Amino acid sequence: MQNKTMEAIADAMPQNKEEFIQVKGLGERKFEKYGREIIGLIHGASPDYQNKTSDNHIPQETYEKKVFSISQLLDIVNEVLTPYKVSIRGEITSFKYQRHLYFTVKDPEDESMLNALMWESDLAFCDIQAEEGLEVMLHGYLEVYKPFGKLTFRAQTMELVGEGALKKAYDELKKKLSQEGLFDEERKKDLPQYPLRLGVITSRYGAVIHDLLNNLGKYGYHIQMYDARVEGAQATRELIEAIEYFRDQPIDALLVIRGGGSLESLQAFNSERLIRSIIAYPVPVIAGIGHDKDVPLFSMVADAAFSTPTAVAREINKTWDQAVQRLHQYESSLIHRYAPLLLQARRIIDKAVNHSEHFCSRISSQQHVLHRRMNAIVHQMDMAIKNYAHETINKKKEMNQKFNNQIQLLNNKLEIYLADLKKNDPEHQLKKGYSLALGQDQKVVSSIKQVRWSDLIQLRMSDGSIKTVVQEINPRE
Repeated sequence: MQNKTMEAIADAMPQNKEEFIQVKGLGERKFEKYGREIIGLIHGASPDYQNKTSDNHIPQETYEKKVFSISQLLDIVNEVLTPYKVSIRGEITSFKYQRHLYFTVKDPEDESMLNALMWESDLAFCDIQAEEGLEVMLHGYLEVYKPFGKLTFRAQTMELVGEGALKKAYDELKKKLSQEGLFDEERKKDLPQYPLRLGVITSRYGAVIHDLLNNLGKYGYHIQMYDARVEGAQATRELIEAIEYFRDQPIDALLVIRGGGSLESLQAFNSERLIRSIIAYPVPVIAGIGHDKDVPLFSMVADAAFSTPTAVAREINKTWDQAVQRLHQYESSLIHRYAPLLLQARRIIDKAVNHSEHFCSRISSQQHVLHRRMNAIVHQMDMAIKNYAHETINKKKEMNQKFNNQIQLLNNKLEIYLADLKKNDPEHQLKKGYSLALGQDQKVVSSIKQVRWSDLIQLRMSDGSIKTVVQEINPRE
């Protein structure tokens, strides 16, 4: 039902059929299908219900004073019977299919008989074909069918009883599915390489979900869980609903998990309808269903199957664990591969720096020598000027001019020396746009004869290096 209908039922709290069919979104048909069950739930939620009265519900002390119509009396009986869900066990003695299943069950001990009915929609989830003498367990409630005044057990679920019957049904369905090729590995999808979004179907009760979550690695998984029964009469219906829910969800894989159990406790996972719900599923389906000796057919059809939720978690982690391991290997490989190159480059740079320092030291030494010579010349000229002061001013100016020219000449030479020093500085040359080419043997390439087509060379520049491939070699003409 829609949420609005459920809210309307909660507001009205109908206590009988008349009140039920007045609720918007309901009616006679829905009352016949599950009206009594809903009223039964409401009765169980209302402690004072026994004190309420209506035409069909009369206090005990007035029963003897009132004359009921047959319909009223049967409604009272049904209101008393239907809220109580019961389970019964017996043999099918007769049956007929008229869309729905009408049958009779018998107590094998004293031959007691009870009429039973199962709607087509409920029967579809059972995967059981009625047979004479078939022992079954039914879950439902009793009601009196008013048109005939006949007591009927309204069965909502049906289960086979006995390991022999379960094994026979298991083997027959297994053979059928095998002939269709549903167990073939070729039709199964590969698990995603790096799954992140996981849909999980299991019961929220118990340790199964905790086993899964505790063993999943910390890889940023987005987990969406759907709480569903994984055992019992209602399990098949809830599991199918959960699988259909995830069909349109953005997930990378669907996980269906539960703990171990016997063939009987795992019967829901041998349902043909449940199995066919994962055929051609949009994402890989992983089954983590524990088993004893008979593997559930659901596990055999799933794209991958493991016996425990812990094993499922390890499989989900596998590709992520391998990726982390490969990253560590790549890191070690890079360090091992480029460490010699970096050491060699450092040695080249250190050698160039030492050469530059030595060159600068020589220039500085020559500068000091020139400076001393200049001082000596100046001193000599000063002495000559003092000794020959009587010479004309013009002579003095001439001498001064020669002296200035000599100074300028020396400065020019010094600038030339400094320019040569800058030109020979390797780092200066790199900043001007030049580059240093290193061959595959990490030696400096000074001739086109040292390389061949498709060789990998490294160009070192002022701010880094470039690796390139030789595509053309042109000798200078």
